[in-house]
Amino acid sequence: MNNSNGAVYDAWIASASIPPDTVRLLLQQYGDAERCFNAVRSGEDEITGMLTPRFRMILEKNGREDNLKRLENLIQAHDIRVLRFDDPQYPVLLSEISQAPAILFYQGELNCLHRRLLAMVGSRAASYKGQKAARKLAADLSMKGISIVSGLACGIDAASHLGCLDGGSPTVAVTACGLDSVYPKENIRLHDEILLKQGLILSEYSPGEKPSGWHFPIRNRIIAGLSQALILIEAKIRSGSMTSVQHTLEQGKDVFVYPGDPESDYFEGNHQLLREGGIYFTSAEDILEDMHWLDNPSAVRQNIESCPEHTGLPPEQQAVILALKPGAIGFDQLLAGTHLDPPTLMSTLTIMQISGIIESLPGKKYQLKH
Repeated sequence: MNNSNGAVYDAWIASASIPPDTVRLLLQQYGDAERCFNAVRSGEDEITGMLTPRFRMILEKNGREDNLKRLENLIQAHDIRVLRFDDPQYPVLLSEISQAPAILFYQGELNCLHRRLLAMVGSRAASYKGQKAARKLAADLSMKGISIVSGLACGIDAASHLGCLDGGSPTVAVTACGLDSVYPKENIRLHDEILLKQGLILSEYSPGEKPSGWHFPIRNRIIAGLSQALILIEAKIRSGSMTSVQHTLEQGKDVFVYPGDPESDYFEGNHQLLREGGIYFTSAEDILEDMHWLDNPSAVRQNIESCPEHTGLPPEQQAVILALKPGAIGFDQLLAGTHLDPPTLMSTLTIMQISGIIESLPGKKYQLKH
């Protein structure tokens, strides 16, 4: 196959819907998907033992020349790229969840994943009030530099993406089908606008994969996993949005709940969550305050200047030291604690590791070197 970056083989292994942890083991064992392909084709005993007969059969079928060519054509026609689990760009928060995707396909700007991200979810058959609230809240957060993650569905998802774009920040959409198609079709214009305005569209599904009912609740773990917290705008008690809430809680993150109309069935899931400990809010400022994202540069500067032992270091390094004083934390927490942009923080961390000031730990965390 004429495909220098191996994306067609990543698409091939993703097409079998093998559990992500198994795919990760295969890639760690063989190095990349192309070597896995060659091992399957030659019937190696080792890879045969790592796969069930059903998965081997699917991979053998999908590895025929005509199927590989179809995948290659879809990848090229739709400008689909690949983010693998071992890539330095793979988001830390997502890597820490159960069954983190081994392979992600994307269109757009990958650097969106290094912004402050909040998930917004809710009903597809949403009320006018819910959609209006979602769009305004997303716009208010976006104007403060927050990017919104949602699922590109109708209703609350679409309103959330649109509001984020209204506010000037890029938005991230996680779909439940291959990136060669847009689902639902009503959101083709929104899909194109997300990419036009430097946003990102992600999927763990191989090009050519059609949306299926079981894809959506599985997809929701990625929406939750990418985000530092989740906002529920509108949901009935039994709804797909509640699976996103469950994933968020299992990942140990906060769930903010829009109060909504207590007399409306549209918000019954919201009020149940509020009774069970969901975080009540009335404005974007409430969320930003609870997330400790109300930036106060003068206070940060004052704290830095109060550390005389580090006054000879650049301000960026002093900010990192202050953020790490309580103990080891990850990249996203450092972003929140230092108020640096992602490229500056990454270069600062590299310099500080070389200088012996900090050290990296398993799980992509950092700590001061003693």
